[in-house]
Amino acid sequence: MDDNDMEFDMFQSIKPTELPAAPTKSKQPVVMSDSEDDLSEEEKFIAKENMAANRKNKKSGGFQSMGLSHQVFKAVLHKGFKVPTPIQRKCIPLVLQGQDVVGMARTGSGKTAAFLIPLLERLKTHSAKVGARALVLSPSRELAMQTQKVCKELGKHTDLRSCVLVGGDNLDDQFSMIASNPDILIATPGRLLHLAVEMDLDLRSVEYVVFDEADRLFEMGFAVQLHEILSRLPQNRQTLLFSATLPKILVDFAKAGLQEPTLIRLDADTKISKDLEMAFFSVKDSEKEAALIYLLRHVIKLPKQTKNSKEGKVDDDKKKKKHMSASEEDRQTILFAATKHHVEYLAHLLKLLGYQVSYVYGSLDQSARSIQINRFRKGITNLLVVTDVAARGIDIPILENVINYDFSNSSKVFVHRVGRAARAGRRGWAYSLVTAAELPYVVDLGLFLTRPLIIGNRQMEKEQQDYTSALVIGSFAKDALGDDIDWVRQRVSGDASLEGMHKTASNAYKLYTRTKARAAAESYTRAKEIMKLEAWKDLHPLLVSEGNMDESERQRLDMINMISGFRPAETIFEVGKRGTKKIDAATTIMRTRRATMTGVITAAKEQAIAAANAEREQLNSIPSAQEKTTDLGEDVADEEELASTFKIPESEKKQSSKKEKKTSHRDEEYYIHYTQKDANTEQGYSMQTNGNFIEQAGRAQLDLIGDDNDAMNQSRRNQLRWDAKKKKFVKGSGIGSDNKKMIRTESGALISASYKSGRFDEWARKKRISIPRTGEIELSSAKQFAQNGQRRFRHNSDNSQKRTQDGNVKSELKNAEQIRKQRKIKEKRREKNARPSKKQKRH
Repeated sequence: MDDNDMEFDMFQSIKPTELPAAPTKSKQPVVMSDSEDDLSEEEKFIAKENMAANRKNKKSGGFQSMGLSHQVFKAVLHKGFKVPTPIQRKCIPLVLQGQDVVGMARTGSGKTAAFLIPLLERLKTHSAKVGARALVLSPSRELAMQTQKVCKELGKHTDLRSCVLVGGDNLDDQFSMIASNPDILIATPGRLLHLAVEMDLDLRSVEYVVFDEADRLFEMGFAVQLHEILSRLPQNRQTLLFSATLPKILVDFAKAGLQEPTLIRLDADTKISKDLEMAFFSVKDSEKEAALIYLLRHVIKLPKQTKNSKEGKVDDDKKKKKHMSASEEDRQTILFAATKHHVEYLAHLLKLLGYQVSYVYGSLDQSARSIQINRFRKGITNLLVVTDVAARGIDIPILENVINYDFSNSSKVFVHRVGRAARAGRRGWAYSLVTAAELPYVVDLGLFLTRPLIIGNRQMEKEQQDYTSALVIGSFAKDALGDDIDWVRQRVSGDASLEGMHKTASNAYKLYTRTKARAAAESYTRAKEIMKLEAWKDLHPLLVSEGNMDESERQRLDMINMISGFRPAETIFEVGKRGTKKIDAATTIMRTRRATMTGVITAAKEQAIAAANAEREQLNSIPSAQEKTTDLGEDVADEEELASTFKIPESEKKQSSKKEKKTSHRDEEYYIHYTQKDANTEQGYSMQTNGNFIEQAGRAQLDLIGDDNDAMNQSRRNQLRWDAKKKKFVKGSGIGSDNKKMIRTESGALISASYKSGRFDEWARKKRISIPRTGEIELSSAKQFAQNGQRRFRHNSDNSQKRTQDGNVKSELKNAEQIRKQRKIKEKRREKNARPSKKQKRH
């Protein structure tokens, strides 16, 4: 789709501190929306006065000052929301006034309620006219299901209908949902576009659109679907866009899809919660399972049984909270692994230890995924093993611990992983197991978060232990993992199924290592220098106690480290030659080489130690405040572009100007840095990672236009290439590389031809219904298609015996004649059965 077709004029001016008035757009006023489209001036005036009457104290800052209707306000209080979060306090008034809003806040800041509360306030009641009036787009199925759950809870006192449309569900059920004329559509872009093409949906009735986790939508490759959906929406809609980051591709999308948007930014510099404490443990690849078991048993102290696991499932949330103690709530843990094979292997291994485990990965069946997540939410299990599919979207309010079994190759993904914990003012912990190959990614993370990297326990005093402002890395005790290592080795070798899972996970990790993005080149150099430090093998400060840190214990650990790093003075060519006169040519060569290279090796070691000390000081230095700028370079939008695209409230401008204090002699207007400002943050937020060699070579290759007609018409993307995985020739790297047929939509976008399969026409013929067009009155049976959260196939039939007419009931008493007749029939039957058989007559 051409962005120029959807381009709107952007105001360059900055609004004053007061909340902006409703824009003069051709959309319906927010507070006056009703089931009818044509409202008289009197009705508009009455609705406006009602909203003003609902406002109690404008300075209170609570939900009661926002002018919400009684139904929505009652549901908000019943949900337990007493004080709005900062993103809710700033966004809801602007949205209620009809503004297009772009909200930036980190994960767990309450963005879902920030757009659902004004959505319900705007729609108010169900409309009898056909057509959805609100659309919420989510990047994942879990996030869409969570949004649907919150929408039902906040809209429990209204008659609004909502449905969730995600991939993996039955199409026939989703046809029925749309036939029920829902007011709110909560969907993923792929399935919504599929249904829009299959059912020829008319989305011109949509007046409220939300793009939730918008940066994730574009990262997952939904750009084509989003532009196609955008072309089907009306021009006079209200659009909200929520994202943790704001890359330039989102700014371009906002220019095309939003009208005079207002930018709300919160926690732009913190990236992670200030209540989150992080600990990093250096382990070997062969000791990761034992380290995980030790972490669960001695550090987190995760209980192996929960009260709900003994009693079965708990359906009511209130009952769940009563059954779960406070200590069990604090130990709800989520474990991130690299691949689905690791998830299956770790889940099976931890179940053998007696832990209550749930697991989720991308290709898991949708029903099984829902069952596993619900078991964890209800407290039946207290450990959830997942891949990065759950890094965003799964909302577990009581989650306090996050374990990174396989460290993330992206700093942004790490932030989204640990963002599940320490939410809403609660404390939380994030534990990460780091191998030698993953240490460069930890160095990248420290640069991204602008936090120092503290190695071992020698730099950190007990009274100054602060795990929220520094990345502290250490190791486990040498003898602490011995028993667990032996147990894991014994279980894997003695169980054929577990051994197969372990082998499959090992092979999957090899492929994962080859295909994951590489860290910065400087980070590999720094990681090598860090591993040469004496403190690299120190015990982690979390594991330090009075017994294992006395002088004798430290000397014992130093001796073990010396033995583990012992290198003999002789080579294999000199073994047995010392003190003898028999010297061969190989021994002579090695002695001559040692005498020549001793000085060079000593100088290199001294230089490496000096460089390591300098690198250590650089890693421990905390960047100054003026270096923490929000200029995010090429992939992340800068301040000038944000100011020209969005209306930034003056209060935020003043707050940002207060933070900027000139402490350097450099004139920032003319001084040219040798590196781009905030290059580490830019690299972390970038949607295009370094990638593997094939991706880098594909971006670096040179394409030349041919010099004749045939060469010019031959496109590289349409050339056939051999796919080693599929064992067949496929097209190039462009559209159609998977040999799927493509069709062009009305907006010009190419989508898969499988979207138009005729299944909806077949379903309509089977049900013998015809869905009215948008704007017409809904079917009388539309409510029957709506499930409204109830069980399907509920038994409602009444099989009670019907009364006879005139009260004449047939008597079952027999008279004398009927009795005599029945006796004669019975006697004849007895005589017939008593006759001798034919064989008996012959004898």
